[in-house]
Formats: sequence, structure tokens, C-alpha cells
Amino acid sequence: MSRDPVWQQRTARAIAGTIEFLDRTTRMEFEAHPETQKIMASDEGVLAGYWHGRLMFMPLLWRGLLRAVGKDPRTPAYSLSSPHRDGAMMASALDLIGVKAIMGSSRSGGADAFREIRRRVRDGNSIAVAVDGGKGPRQRVQGGIMLLAKHSGCPVIPTTGSCRWGKQLNTWDRMLIPTPWTRGVLLLGAPIRVPKDADRDEILRLEQQFEDALNTLMDEADRRCGRAPTPPAARPATGDPAPA
Repeated sequence: MSRDPVWQQRTARAIAGTIEFLDRTTRMEFEAHPETQKIMASDEGVLAGYWHGRLMFMPLLWRGLLRAVGKDPRTPAYSLSSPHRDGAMMASALDLIGVKAIMGSSRSGGADAFREIRRRVRDGNSIAVAVDGGKGPRQRVQGGIMLLAKHSGCPVIPTTGSCRWGKQLNTWDRMLIPTPWTRGVLLLGAPIRVPKDADRDEILRLEQQFEDALNTLMDEADRRCGRAPTPPAARPATGDPAPA
């Protein structure tokens, strides 16, 4: 991807414009678990976990949720973004539509991002996190979100979307990009809470529970839209790099 800042700025504006156009032209059915809808209607902060391949649906889902609970659809949300130039460009695009970026990854700025997310959710903000990270493996939870839930006391909510007409890319995350005027669904599953005294084994168990719940939710979204499910990537053996 080009390092030219002018090109990156133009691309960010194009992405933001595409999302705004999709918000105006698509017809999305919105559905949230009853407990999740109650939480989102309150002032409690939440951690919304999604697979990287459904990134384009997250701004649509956030606005749909705000409308469903009677809040201003311009209410800002936050998103964890990679400091890599691709992540920074996407962060610029999201900023143009009211989603504020918290920059960090497991390789760079992770500790600072962890503290910033914890502070934001404690203040009642919602944070969206691609829980399979920026490199994968696809649809496998990477460490972090359950620790954030433990230390912040906020629930983790599986979130996803799908569409009847769109382009699924041949990338590591199999990103799905909806086309204008498509129909689709935006789904939020049941919240998961992490006890303050959860040990490592409990954290790992809850990560697996969340991974299974999010994959099941995405399969349901795809089924409703007449799409074949996107299978998770194989788990890498210990010490092996994540697949590209």
C-alpha cells in the first residue's frame, strides 16, 4: 500500500464516503439480544468484539443500535486501530464518521492502548475491537479483550453483520464489503462478563466461549442473507506464525 500521505488521505476520505453512502442506501435488519439492548440503552461502557472481516459493518451497526435505543446516531464510539499505516489510514476514515481511534497493537503501543480503553469504558464509552487482531488467524480470539473486561468490569458483546449483495475479498480475513442498496442484518449477541477474580484458566475458557459465540452469530447472519458461512482459519501450532 502506498506510503504517500496525500494518497492515504484521499483513500481515507473515500472509505468514509463509502460508509456514509452505505448507511443511506442499505436496508439493514437490526437485532440485539434483550440483555445487550438493555445494557446499550444504559450509560454502561461496553467492549464490542467483532471479526476483522466484518469491519465495514461496524459503523452501520453502531448507528443502527443508537437508533434502536433512542440515542443520537451521532454519538461517538471508539475503535482499537493498529499504528501500522494501513490501520492508521482506516482510523482516519473512521474519524471522519465519528468513530475515534485508540492506537495500539500487541506489537506496538499495546500497554498504552490497554490503559486508554480501560479508562474509556469505565467512563461509559463503547469500544469496538477486532478480536482476531490485524493479522489473524481469522476468527480466532487473540488475547486481550477478556483481560480488559476483567479490569474494567464492562461486558463483552459479540457483534457482526452480513449482507445479501457484496464482495468477499480473498484476504486473510475474508473481508466482506456490502454493495449499495443491499439488504442485510446487523446482530449483537448475549453479553459475557468476566469476574474480577477470574484466573488464567477462566480467562481462556471465556475467550473460547466468546469465540464460539461470535462464530455462531456470524454464521447466523450469513445464513439469513443466503451466504455460505466463512470458516475460521486453522489454529497455528505453538510457535508457528499466524497465516497471512
